[in-house]
Amino acid sequence: MHYSKYILIFLLSLGISLGMKAQYINIVCTGDTGVMYRVQGNPGSTFVWDVQGGLVSVNYGDSIKVDWGALPGEFNLRVQEFSKFGCPAAPMSGKVLVSAPDLELGDDSEICVGEVVEILPVGTFYSYLWQDGSTNPNFIGRNAGLINLTVTDKYGCEKSDELQLTVHPLPLVELGRDTSLCGIENIILDAGNDGISYLWSTGQISREITVFEGVQKINVTVTDEFGCKNTDELNINACSTVDYFKAMPTAFTPNGDGKNDVWNIPELQSFPQAVVEIYDRWGSLVFRSESGYSNPWDGNAFGKEMPMDSYYFVINLNSPGLEPVSGSVTLIK
Repeated sequence: MHYSKYILIFLLSLGISLGMKAQYINIVCTGDTGVMYRVQGNPGSTFVWDVQGGLVSVNYGDSIKVDWGALPGEFNLRVQEFSKFGCPAAPMSGKVLVSAPDLELGDDSEICVGEVVEILPVGTFYSYLWQDGSTNPNFIGRNAGLINLTVTDKYGCEKSDELQLTVHPLPLVELGRDTSLCGIENIILDAGNDGISYLWSTGQISREITVFEGVQKINVTVTDEFGCKNTDELNINACSTVDYFKAMPTAFTPNGDGKNDVWNIPELQSFPQAVVEIYDRWGSLVFRSESGYSNPWDGNAFGKEMPMDSYYFVINLNSPGLEPVSGSVTLIK
């Protein structure tokens, strides 16, 4: 945009103001084309034009059309008349302001899901127009895509710039559901393969850690190659012996057929110090295991076969904080 496309240069030589900027012949924008400049000369004269910063696209003699370039600044425009006898007149000159906003949005930007970036162009402009139609001096980017800004300066000259905003997904972290551990049970927690670094609440920095019994909250922060971070956590709850032993066998058949001949308690594998005691209906001890219950009860009491009946048991887990487990088991023949 410019204030005049048809300029009488001779007015400048007479010291007459042309309007807003008396020090300029006129003001144009970079890239303006076909801007005409004219002088009033004598019949039969020829004219020599000298234009800095622009290209004379059409020369009519006493007038020219100029295509201005992409470089902003102040440029001299000069013309000298030669009479039909070749006599030179004093040259006339003036300055043309070629204006353009100095806009630079910067390099392409990368953020992580959930983050935002503020795009704030340096400089003061007359107007702003972002790709989404907003007209604020700044733009808050949160979605991937091309961010474009067109600004105008006080002369109405425009310039645009753009950058690409990339939004990286967060690393996938899934530790699983809350759980409980009993005895010497453990669980391996895997923070996934999306990260390049790991930091657990335990202080460990490996992808996998092994967690043992005990009430605790475990969390991990995973960082990927783009610096994006994600966190997950789970709770290790207190051991519930009621739940842990709810599926233990309640009967066995010591008949020598090789099937279910002893009272196996698989859950005791997690309690190597556990001791099992069996009592008959009168409260007499008929069996007491070694620590760990490595030799399950076979239905005998100190070498004597016991009759078919229900027997009372007490399992001392010998694990801090856990009460003994008790109940009945039926010996079937």
